Amino acid sequence: MAIPTGITFILNRLMKIIRFYILIIAVLTFACQHNSIRISKEIDRTPEIFPDYKNITIPYNIAPLNFEVKEDGDRIFVSVKGKGQNIDLKYKGNKVIFPQKKWAKLLKDNSGDSIEISVIVSKEGEWKNYKPFKILVAKEPIDGYLVYRLIMPGFQNWNQMGIYQRSLSSFKVETILDSRVLPGTCMNCHSFASNDPSNMVLHLRESYGGTMLYRNNHLEKLSTKTGKMFGNAGFPYWHPSKKYIAFSVNKVNQIFHATGPNRATAVDMKSDIFVYDIERNLMLTSPVLSAEENFETFPCFSPDGLTLYYCSARAVKLPEKFDKIKYSLCSVTFDPVSGEFGDKADTLISGPAINKSISIPRVSPDNRFLMFNVSDFGSFPSYNPEADLYLLNLETRKYEPLETFNSNNVESYHSWSSNGRWVVFSSRRGDGLYMKAYIGYIDENGVSRKPFLLPQKDPAFYDTFLYSFNVPELVKTKVLLTPYQIEKVAKKTNTKQVTTDSGH
Repeated sequence: MAIPTGITFILNRLMKIIRFYILIIAVLTFACQHNSIRISKEIDRTPEIFPDYKNITIPYNIAPLNFEVKEDGDRIFVSVKGKGQNIDLKYKGNKVIFPQKKWAKLLKDNSGDSIEISVIVSKEGEWKNYKPFKILVAKEPIDGYLVYRLIMPGFQNWNQMGIYQRSLSSFKVETILDSRVLPGTCMNCHSFASNDPSNMVLHLRESYGGTMLYRNNHLEKLSTKTGKMFGNAGFPYWHPSKKYIAFSVNKVNQIFHATGPNRATAVDMKSDIFVYDIERNLMLTSPVLSAEENFETFPCFSPDGLTLYYCSARAVKLPEKFDKIKYSLCSVTFDPVSGEFGDKADTLISGPAINKSISIPRVSPDNRFLMFNVSDFGSFPSYNPEADLYLLNLETRKYEPLETFNSNNVESYHSWSSNGRWVVFSSRRGDGLYMKAYIGYIDENGVSRKPFLLPQKDPAFYDTFLYSFNVPELVKTKVLLTPYQIEKVAKKTNTKQVTTDSGH
């Protein structure tokens, strides 16, 4: 029998009132629990937590920094204080998981200031109070999304991988492309024009191989190998005009070691640099960028588009002398109107002179700083445990290691945010095996602050996750391409052949 409308209304109102009072009782009970905590011991140090979010600098639009308390106990009480409403939480176990809406409001209220986190740990009813720690909340936001590849940390075989995008203000992850959609296909080298996801390029190898170019809402598949190139293009970097993409063409071999700290070494047996003129469908190059006696790799345009930075090394006998090759940081002028390169390269830092090797140059959006990797040899820092990040001041030509970013293991691929205040980079710190994504702040003077591990909803996420975060790239908004749009073009459309300008 149907319940009359009036009675239904009264019942709904009654249920709302009951739920409201249940909530009030729960809040009061929690407050009483908070007030009833009797501290048994004051600990003169901050608590051990993972991830280590103590005394870091974060953007105000980052997802909650959930963490595990690595102290002996069965209950924890956590209080987060700042301007506006505080967050007080009590948990069984050792995991701290912040309510997302309250966290977002707290960070917004404290933008340009700091918050303080206190942790009290209970063991069999006795509460230990640890010294609080602070987190600085920068006034500059980070770009909305992080795009990265997930791949198992092997060195030769793979069977599953994918390119994904993560909302940095939440924990939502979406697939751009993975092995379920294109089985047997290696996918890598995703790149965006000035952090703009509507201008994207990525490479497919093995099955359905080709370069996928997304521009002006149009997706097409390119064959980038021309008569003057010994292989397909890779390691892309967009020109700020969005009319050119710089590539290097590399012949890469791997060396596996029976002893020593390195499991394997990637060796660039041969490499040249080309620039793709998108509108004319032409590959451009120059004797400066494709000399027989040199290896040229990892191109990078300046934000004004007038300079092409890259890494270059004198050719040596390979693979026998793989640990003797030292790449230098170089640059050459570029005319975006004519597509012409300068006649002479400028060596900014000589690898042989400092007995180190330089790779992956990336210029800050304000054109003031250039970040790069330094390792003992070669051009692939992800294989070298000693690889660190350095920062070059392009005005003074002075450079130094980013000590706050570096660790005792690999620091590798890195990219800038669109406002130049944030850098995301991959690192093997911790276990020496899995690459993880770290985010760090750099102020307008080039001073870096302690970075933080990409937060996850479950703070124990990294304990069981079996994939490495590879090629992290910050983008302003969401990539709108779906896996099935890419699959359709990769499988079912004709490949567009890139040509070579005979005048270059």
